[in-house]
Amino acid sequence: MPAQFCKFVFADGISRSYVENIIDQAVFLAGYAFGRDRAARDSASAVADDPPRCLIDVSTDVGRYVAEGIAESFTRLRGDRSFEIYQADKWKL
Repeated sequence: MPAQFCKFVFADGISRSYVENIIDQAVFLAGYAFGRDRAARDSASAVADDPPRCLIDVSTDVGRYVAEGIAESFTRLRGDRSFEIYQADKWKL
């Protein structure tokens, strides 16, 4: 069974608000790919500080799309060393 969640751990100095803005952008773009209602319904995330991190539910196509968008945005804007990705089976930051 594939992991249900994707955990991003970001480099020091990346703020919670920056992470939240990137997630919001990814969900907004998912609205164009899947429709706004489905993007809103099927995207779930949580953000925490110290270290900066977020958890994305990737059990749906929308969630996987959002996680890919987050990874792509951080790679493009901050470099591939700005985050690490882990698979998780529990909703735990």
